[in-house]
Amino acid sequence: MDTLLVNGLSIAQTSTRLRNLVAVERARLKILAGWFLRLGDFERKYKLAYHLYDAAEHVTWMRARLKEMRSGNPDASIRPELKALLEEVLHAPDDTAFLQGFYGVLTRQLVQTIEDDLTQVDPVGNANEHRLLRRILLDLQAQVAWYDSLPLGGDSAWAEHVSAWVTHIGGIHGQDATGDKPAAFAAPRFERPATIVFDDKITIGSLASYEDRLQMSPEQATVEQFRVFFNEFYAAALLASILFDASDGDYPWEFFADFSRHFWDEARHSEFGTVRLRELGVEPDRVNPILYEESQGLPVLHRVAYLTRGLEAYFMPRKPKRMKEYETNGDDRSQLFADQDWSDEINHVRYGSRWTDHLLEEDYRDVQDVIEEVKQHLTRMRGTPVTDINAPF
Repeated sequence: MDTLLVNGLSIAQTSTRLRNLVAVERARLKILAGWFLRLGDFERKYKLAYHLYDAAEHVTWMRARLKEMRSGNPDASIRPELKALLEEVLHAPDDTAFLQGFYGVLTRQLVQTIEDDLTQVDPVGNANEHRLLRRILLDLQAQVAWYDSLPLGGDSAWAEHVSAWVTHIGGIHGQDATGDKPAAFAAPRFERPATIVFDDKITIGSLASYEDRLQMSPEQATVEQFRVFFNEFYAAALLASILFDASDGDYPWEFFADFSRHFWDEARHSEFGTVRLRELGVEPDRVNPILYEESQGLPVLHRVAYLTRGLEAYFMPRKPKRMKEYETNGDDRSQLFADQDWSDEINHVRYGSRWTDHLLEEDYRDVQDVIEEVKQHLTRMRGTPVTDINAPF
């Protein structure tokens, strides 16, 4: 049997390797959250959102296995050289360089590492790890295949810089470290954008208000409603900012798991808008990022409360009415997307309740106090009193 040709790995060896992989995937999650905001091409943003949720699922799976293992503490520290590499990958100078460094070097290295690990684990003795790594590998291979399909040209100086870092630390598991530490790259360091960056295919503009849409014909109202779906970029961006900023804080992993799912859902809802608008003969062409921009300066807790206990609650009463309208009009395609959206948003309110309550466990304030502080912030941002959390679309 082939299994007899494989020596297999001990619990100590596999737990160390899984912790390395967890560290890489957690870093990739943060990097993807930051670059979701900064990458200009909106359809590539969608791919980043899917890949971020892949990373979150991979971390959840590997943490679950580590907790079963002797000496498998999933939160144990990793070697500083790997940490330094993962911190460096964030700071690409531009969109193309980011894609080349993140996918062309780091993600490809992750694929190669897991492929190597699979040659060393015993399919029987290490059956848990064998099954787990095969599942993760499929997702990562699909990510690299998507990257390889992009017309990006030759490797950038940044990709070479990241590759030099990988060589310097001896790869993800640190087995073959060679060469000197790469020199600092001559470019500004990454800063999380205060707005959502788009290329010239998308303009910043207003959307029809809810009240105006009620006065439109069903056909025109549907187009305008799916423009609002497309504009769910604001919610995905708000969640990306939460994931990015919280990554350096003391939050339990389950916080990231829930809000990675919430982030992916909101990106999908925007994608609903893209798909349906094109089916209706309309190209997505504008966003209104005001709700994201106004959230800037709020702490993580307040952003969570603003989105899940404020904005989600504000929009919720519209959703069953919209479902009924599409059903009455025989618009099965729009009804499909509205149905999924409504179900997801109910879950998002649950996330918000869970985590605002958790974050306030040792705080003298309650959720309503936090919402009042959000309103005070919005009043300062708008220059007029804000008594209720609402939206202009």
